[in-house]
Amino acid sequence: MDWEPVCEFVAWWTTARAAAAAGGTAALAAVIAATSGIKTLRQNRRDSQARSRPMVAAELRDHPYAKATQILVIKNYGPSIARNLSVSFDPDIPDPADPSTSATPYLKNRYLKLIPVLTPGMELDNIYYSGRRGKGNRWVNAEPTPSQVTVNLRYENDEGDKFHDAFPLDVNLIRNRTYVTSSNDPQAFREEVAAALKGLHKVVKSLEERLRDPLGPS
Repeated sequence: MDWEPVCEFVAWWTTARAAAAAGGTAALAAVIAATSGIKTLRQNRRDSQARSRPMVAAELRDHPYAKATQILVIKNYGPSIARNLSVSFDPDIPDPADPSTSATPYLKNRYLKLIPVLTPGMELDNIYYSGRRGKGNRWVNAEPTPSQVTVNLRYENDEGDKFHDAFPLDVNLIRNRTYVTSSNDPQAFREEVAAALKGLHKVVKSLEERLRDPLGPS
């Protein structure tokens, strides 16, 4: 074996060169660690912002007591305040032919201007779909609101960070719901009680009339 190259390397590899190489390796490791730390801090900041940001959403809900009626709800589901909330519709909601018989003007006027503050858990609701019996006994919307609409929400948090969320909504999602009723259903029970009370009221009223005139007409 030719030991000459090995001897030359040993002669070249002095303590100073070894120290310099070790220092360079340590510096590179420090740069990598610093870069990784910065990325971690940025990710933690994004995660913290996502957890604490306001989260405003738009949805349609079936009205629990008014048949064939859907409510548009704008709600802040987040843990912090939403500021300068702007609500717009695509396509635009048209004006009704007769504003005096429609709920749509109230919906449009409500979101005509910026809403300065929407606190956590606060919700705004308006009638969006009001069903009426039409031809063939089919439900039709008495309001001029479109069946499909995208609600665009733009708002800020306390730090001034801006957010934009879009919510495509479709009234048929609720209209196509199927369900069954039962005598054990609380609503059916309430209707039975109401009918029974009406019958009882008629009986009581008839008894009162007889007591006022026990002999009857002469």
